[in-house]
Amino acid sequence: MLTRRSMLAAAGAGPAVAPQAARAQGKAPLPPSLDELLREPTVHDAAISPDGEQLAILRTDIRDGKVRAYVTLSRMAELTARPAVVLLGETRVRQVEWANNERLLIWITLYRDDRGKPYGVWFGDEFLPIPVRRVVSVDLKGQDPVVMFAGSKAVLRRGFDASQVVDLMADDPRRILMQAWNDTRNAFGLYHVDVYSGEAALVETGVPATDFWLTQGGVPMLRMDSNARGTVRWVYGRAPGERDWKLVRKSRLNELKKVPDFDVVGPTPQAGVFLVCQRMEGRDTTVVRTFDIASLTFGDVVAEKPGHDFETAFVDENLRLVGSLYWDDRLNYEFADPALAPHFRAINAALKNACNVALYDIDTAHRRLLLKVSGPQEPGAFQVYDREKRSLEYVGHCKPWLAPERLARTEPLRVKTRDGAEITAYLTTPIGAAAAPRPMVVMPHGGPELRDYLDWDATAQALAARGWLVLQPNFRGSGGYGRAFADKGRRQWGGLMQDDVEDCVAHVVRLGRADPGRVAIFGASYGGYAALMGAVKTPRLYRAAVSIAGDADLLETLAFSRREDGADSPAYAYWRTTIGDPKADEARLIQASPARRAAEIEIPVLLIHGTEDAIVDPRQSRLMARALKAAGKTCELVELKGEGHRNWSDATWKNVLAKVTDFIAAHI
Repeated sequence: MLTRRSMLAAAGAGPAVAPQAARAQGKAPLPPSLDELLREPTVHDAAISPDGEQLAILRTDIRDGKVRAYVTLSRMAELTARPAVVLLGETRVRQVEWANNERLLIWITLYRDDRGKPYGVWFGDEFLPIPVRRVVSVDLKGQDPVVMFAGSKAVLRRGFDASQVVDLMADDPRRILMQAWNDTRNAFGLYHVDVYSGEAALVETGVPATDFWLTQGGVPMLRMDSNARGTVRWVYGRAPGERDWKLVRKSRLNELKKVPDFDVVGPTPQAGVFLVCQRMEGRDTTVVRTFDIASLTFGDVVAEKPGHDFETAFVDENLRLVGSLYWDDRLNYEFADPALAPHFRAINAALKNACNVALYDIDTAHRRLLLKVSGPQEPGAFQVYDREKRSLEYVGHCKPWLAPERLARTEPLRVKTRDGAEITAYLTTPIGAAAAPRPMVVMPHGGPELRDYLDWDATAQALAARGWLVLQPNFRGSGGYGRAFADKGRRQWGGLMQDDVEDCVAHVVRLGRADPGRVAIFGASYGGYAALMGAVKTPRLYRAAVSIAGDADLLETLAFSRREDGADSPAYAYWRTTIGDPKADEARLIQASPARRAAEIEIPVLLIHGTEDAIVDPRQSRLMARALKAAGKTCELVELKGEGHRNWSDATWKNVLAKVTDFIAAHI
């Protein structure tokens, strides 16, 4: 596994202070356009070599309307000196990582071959373009390029994606472990790949359901399989010395594609022992503890923070735990080495405690840290911290045109609900906003067992750029606050969870911040359901509702999960527990289904759904549209051909946001 950074996905990322040159001089700042918010960053990634002596930064620039990618290579002792440059040309880039102290790996994406012909496949008379993903290795001068799998023509010829690195194998500086499709077995295979020659040797092959492996010292010890829909995970283990894989756990995959209560977050130096985020019996919040594959038993708790759920861990090149990540409003760590904590506090203080400081990379001696910082007014930047010098140095801003003064600020609110509970919401205020009450867009998150943070949010910024307040409530049923808080939302779709959203709106109105006659509601997935249910339950609270891939008929939602996942599936069991039992709770589920109560809606509704959504059936939005039109209501349905539930391209998301903001603007 990629030990230094593979476990950072949940942390997010961003920068600290925009270059002064990017800031308007002597002029009132203008809010950003959609183009500016969604424009491709100029800095994509960065990495420190294991010895801490080299820094690689992956960049792009635009010249003559063409995007050109390159990598800068600098010595950490001479960051102000002219770096070596690796020119990559007109290609999309994703990531850099050091294979060892003298070879750098660069992830690239190609859309056309050398003759300009697009990559893809034919299905009958229709051509489906598919990008080609590769990893290239270069030396410290950016020379001697080698494509991984260069000696395996079958892999490169048949595999569009030959870019999945599983383990950097710190004890073997010549080889890395990679994953690629094996046509003969109709499954993924694991390969040892030489970073100097690109030659590859097959290590083992999974089964057709295998998604990936987790390793320790280059040895596969956990194998992750899933169903076709990606809603159920089978975890298999094979301890050192064992030959056969054994089932460790079968579980639902949650909204973050993790196994709840058994999220493997990193290896340890002890053979066959991994770190797992788990909610122990009798405890409300998750901890990080060890798990022994040989005995299938849990061991010591290595990180716990009462009142907080841990999300992941940061493990260094030598498999040592550096820190375990959790969220308050902002990002925080429980450090395995207590000596790191004062450094982390000092870094946050230097950034005025306004950003989330994410551990991104670290050398083996823990002398130098690469940090990626983000915040409501900070879309992303890399900083290098030297522990010995106690110095913090900016090395790259992802979107330098988005200076902080052009971006809306976000603040946390503590909201008392109608039944006396306290929940958190985040309120984003447009730049230059007067004290008078303003129009507001309520944006419930998806999941529902996710949550919002005090962090960079391009969608919230796009809404605020139109002059609107943006309210993001963490209603009961959200994740991250412990089991009891999440359990408050069980069987409360359209009930307590919806009440919490309304109470947050009332709170902002009472503060005199929001105009109660100019409020809209907009969300995606569960947030889309909440938007529709808000239009049903409080038809005069909102002026417009926008639902992206939202559920409209809860009985149909349950039937879809049962049909797709199986009646005995842990995924279906979870939704039956969370939403309700289709038989025992039928009457309540009908009352909580917006499509069954469309006649009660008094405001215009915009529905948007991907036609290939495998998580929320596209039929949900079609049902809602038919019900609204049959009731004589104002409704528009936009179907996105070929799009799924998430991971839309920037171009698609830009078109969607333009449609959404224009729709809301017409009504508030």
